[in-house]
Amino acid sequence: MLPVIAKGVEYKNNNANAAKQFAEWAHTAPFNQMVEACADCHRDSNIDDSFIRTLGQLDRYYLGVFLCNRHDMLHPWIYERCREVESERDSRLDLWARFHYKSSIITFLGTIQEILCNPDITIGLLSYSARQAKPFLRQIMQEFDSNEKLKQLYPDILWEKPRLQAPKWAENEGICVRRYANPKEQTVEAHGLVDGQPTGRHFDLIIYDDVVVQEAVNTPEQIKKTTTQWELSLNLGSTYRPRFQYAGTRYSYGDTYGTILQRAAVKPRIHPATVNGQMDGEPVFLEKERWEEIKKTTSTYTVACQQLLNPIAGSDIAFKEEWWNQWEIRPYTLNAYIMCDPAHSRKRESNRTAIAVVGVDANYNKFLLDGMCHRISLSERWQYIKNLRTKWKRAPGIREVKIGYERYGAQSDIEHFKEMMRIDGSSFPIYELNWTGGGGSQSKQDRIQRLEPDLKDGSFFFPFPTDEKRLTSHQKDYKIKKQEFLISKKIMRKDEEGKLYDLVDWVKRNEYLLFPTIHPDFLDALSRIYDMDAMPPISRRRQSLEPEAEARY
Repeated sequence: MLPVIAKGVEYKNNNANAAKQFAEWAHTAPFNQMVEACADCHRDSNIDDSFIRTLGQLDRYYLGVFLCNRHDMLHPWIYERCREVESERDSRLDLWARFHYKSSIITFLGTIQEILCNPDITIGLLSYSARQAKPFLRQIMQEFDSNEKLKQLYPDILWEKPRLQAPKWAENEGICVRRYANPKEQTVEAHGLVDGQPTGRHFDLIIYDDVVVQEAVNTPEQIKKTTTQWELSLNLGSTYRPRFQYAGTRYSYGDTYGTILQRAAVKPRIHPATVNGQMDGEPVFLEKERWEEIKKTTSTYTVACQQLLNPIAGSDIAFKEEWWNQWEIRPYTLNAYIMCDPAHSRKRESNRTAIAVVGVDANYNKFLLDGMCHRISLSERWQYIKNLRTKWKRAPGIREVKIGYERYGAQSDIEHFKEMMRIDGSSFPIYELNWTGGGGSQSKQDRIQRLEPDLKDGSFFFPFPTDEKRLTSHQKDYKIKKQEFLISKKIMRKDEEGKLYDLVDWVKRNEYLLFPTIHPDFLDALSRIYDMDAMPPISRRRQSLEPEAEARY
């Protein structure tokens, strides 16, 4: 017997009101009772279409399972997510684990339900690119085109033959249902956030689904571009109370979703794949065998981002912030190694040329001394290498300066450097760098991982951001001793656009804390210290430099 009957609802005489009361009960009912009651609705011949029509407008789970035939959604966890989304739809960032039906519930069923409740609504579906947004629209089109039950229940909204009758019915232009208003926007349109964002459009509801993807987090520029495009897209909302809904999955600690969360632009609703949000937790929806398969076939970091929605959970291969050690005063005696990882273009989308100067002391501790990381030409690379070599050859306490150059593309570059040495009347060796470890692997990520032991045990140091007006007590002592050259200084550089940047701060924020989700150019150059056969400086005593005394008899 239907719960509405048990509650004394006269659904036979007033089906719309009965459906409202049924929906009110269903939103708090246990999963099994609700499914059984809905099944009874379809078996009861006394219930007419007005009851079913209203229930489809009010209950998203009923709409999905019983009207759109999504029997794959017959699961208590999905049922709970439907109830949760219905209770608070707008201004929420729904970060759910991959394969957990966020798009089905929010984008697919949510869009259909919005249209069935208000055919005059205009909805913009935004993904990272238009190519990625169109499948969401295509799924909705197919449902409206082929679902005869929906057409029977909502003949005043849905076309009988939409491909022939609708004013617009195409993935590129959008779709238009039966409506009274005539805005320039279609009922539903699919656009790209970064690639293909429209202009001159203003939607009542914007649904962002997967606006952050892998190609959006490969470099700091891509992350910044995605964030900027998201900011611009907020202007696509209608002038009167625009609504926004977000559904996605994490790809990086510093991705655009991270920025949205940091700014508290929307309220997060996060559902990882496991009960405790950890690798060893019990899966909330996936079968245990499937969960184990994902963990076996997918990298730890990818599982942490895509399934646990917590990039830090993959920290077994990421660098921890507490490993970032700083030096205020460098050791007097060091050997210096200059490593260059060149990029052969100054285009914005290309990698940066990274040059790192690392000092090694008598205990094999390593100190970042100098460097740069931005896009430069071949002639500029020569000037940087020559000037850095000259600077550190003249620096007090530096015993040896050795230069290494990334083997990839090195032959033509080094030939140019040799010609410049001939013109300048100078000569010094430049060693081609090639990683011979890792079984021949040339993976940038694997090379950078070699930094971990030194970082972890506190033997790799970065310059302290010294304020010359506020020296530390340790630094003041060395200033009094006239040894200011040993005090750390900020490494300030101008990039290809003439903008000043703090190298150490930039590396920490844009590479160190985001590794391994981006392609870190400077960390790669830094890791080349392990290809330089770096040695501690040899201590020279005055006696060892004097001729050997004559033996006495």
